[in-house]
Amino acid sequence: MEKSPKKDPDEKKSLIIKFMDSVMMPDDTVKASLKISLAGIAFLIVQAVIMFGVTGWLARILLMQIQMILTFYLALRYIRSGYMTAIGLNIVSLLYQIRMTILGAEDSNLTLFFNLDIILTASLIAYYARRSQSNYQKALMQKDEISAAYYQAAISEEQLWKKNRELETSNRIINRDKEEMYRLANVDPLTQLPNRRMFQKKLDEVGKAAKKDNHSFALAFIDFDNFKSVNDTLGHHAGDELIRYMAFNLSKLTDPADMLGHIGGDEFVLIIQRELQRKDILFYIRRMAEMLRKPVSLGDTEVVVSASFGIAVFPDDSSNISELMRFADSAMYQSKREGKNRIRFFRKSMLDDIINETKLVQGLKTAIKNEELFLVFQPQYFVETGKLRGFETLIRWKSAEFGFVSPMKFIPLAEKNGMILQIGEWVMKHAFLAMKKIQNQYDFTGKIAVNVSAVQANESGFVGTIAKILKETGFDPGRLEIEITETAYTNSMDQVREMIAELQSLGIVVALDDFGTGYSSLSYLQQLPFDLVKIDKTFIDKINFDLQSNKFVSTMVSMVHQMNIPVLAEGVETEEQKAFLQLKKCDMIQGYLYGKPIPIDKVGELFNNSNDKEAN
Repeated sequence: MEKSPKKDPDEKKSLIIKFMDSVMMPDDTVKASLKISLAGIAFLIVQAVIMFGVTGWLARILLMQIQMILTFYLALRYIRSGYMTAIGLNIVSLLYQIRMTILGAEDSNLTLFFNLDIILTASLIAYYARRSQSNYQKALMQKDEISAAYYQAAISEEQLWKKNRELETSNRIINRDKEEMYRLANVDPLTQLPNRRMFQKKLDEVGKAAKKDNHSFALAFIDFDNFKSVNDTLGHHAGDELIRYMAFNLSKLTDPADMLGHIGGDEFVLIIQRELQRKDILFYIRRMAEMLRKPVSLGDTEVVVSASFGIAVFPDDSSNISELMRFADSAMYQSKREGKNRIRFFRKSMLDDIINETKLVQGLKTAIKNEELFLVFQPQYFVETGKLRGFETLIRWKSAEFGFVSPMKFIPLAEKNGMILQIGEWVMKHAFLAMKKIQNQYDFTGKIAVNVSAVQANESGFVGTIAKILKETGFDPGRLEIEITETAYTNSMDQVREMIAELQSLGIVVALDDFGTGYSSLSYLQQLPFDLVKIDKTFIDKINFDLQSNKFVSTMVSMVHQMNIPVLAEGVETEEQKAFLQLKKCDMIQGYLYGKPIPIDKVGELFNNSNDKEAN
């Protein structure tokens, strides 16, 4: 026989709670009134049965028990109204029993005391029931408050969970933004290498560690050669691609212990943290130099770009980080001065060069004021007639401190420090005035040629400056020739073409100087409308030395003539060179064969010694 399952204690507890609720909780008003009325009627019916229908004492006691149950039910279930009804009914019953006692009815005393007991007991029950109900109501209220608090806590917990999720998301965004800010502040966006700021921070750390541990390291500056030519001919996008490509390859060759950085433009820096001998450093850097010299395909064009390297060693060259950077930079510029595509370690003698260069710059700043600059004029002749064509204006500097300073030395300094603009205007003004004097004095109608620096040519107001000086001096622009080298083409071809057109609209002749020295001279000649081409002296010097040199010069003259552009050869020093050029139909020549550059006061002698005052 199967045992009946035991009730779960929690289930028993739930039943008790339900019973207590059914007893203690107030009922709906209408339903409560109906139930009280029914209980009252039942009480009266029992009372009537006791009064008129029952004679045996046992039956009477049972019926009185029913009345008692009804009384307690009313007193407990409907505490106030039920108690008042129950007491009222029992008072009626008590009055009846009092009457019966007075009349001397049998067992009336027993019934009388029973009613009194019921009234007293019901009153006590009602009193405690009322207190219990009050406490129960408070407990229910507390339960509701606890439930509400628990619900609120649950809501708060959910909100807190959401807030935590939002906080986690915010933290992720903040961390991501921090990483992005760090990347923007420390990483070069083009190459993804450490930028100047991060590089400087790392260099300072390496310097401190080297001082503390008493070990050495090396610093290398890397600068591409002729990088502007790539930007000018192929565009800045191609230049950026080249920088990215070179950065990637340099990174592959960089030892993990070292640090490669991109500090701007085409300049890279390398911290060699390992203690290496100079021969090992040189071998290391040569691998990078060889890689940089390899042809690179940029779209449909293949370019070759070398680099100049400068190296300084800590603490041999300097234990000061700022000095070490300056020394490595100086060594790099020394490699460029020596012809580019070189690797140079810093030498103490370079300090003297730096000091002398600084002194030259200071002296150059006062050269115009102190009237230390002057002009000389190189005569130019027509090959066929031998007549004087004009003069090329050349600038010279006789310093009170340094003596004669070569233009090859002070012109680059002037370009580097921006003084070339002031010097260039001074040259044009004095050349125009000098040539105007020659024209008036000797009735000479030839041309005056003026070299223009790349810095001047790339100034936005370059043509306007020339027009202004022409107007101030009253010089005929039709007698002026502006010579420009391809290094001046740092602007786009459209801008250069527009500049040449503006000069020609004033009547000025525009010449391409030093033709043949740049790898893209032919490209420039095809794209830009030059009036004259000047073949550089380095090619003229090789005439008659070998058959290949003669063919090369002959080809250049023929090629330019095919474009209907006249040719002038520079640096003609021998009759053999002149004869060869005359045979190849070169139009004009200049050089020591006909005379060295002369000052303005010697030009008169040139005219007095010859009757060549006419020019075509």
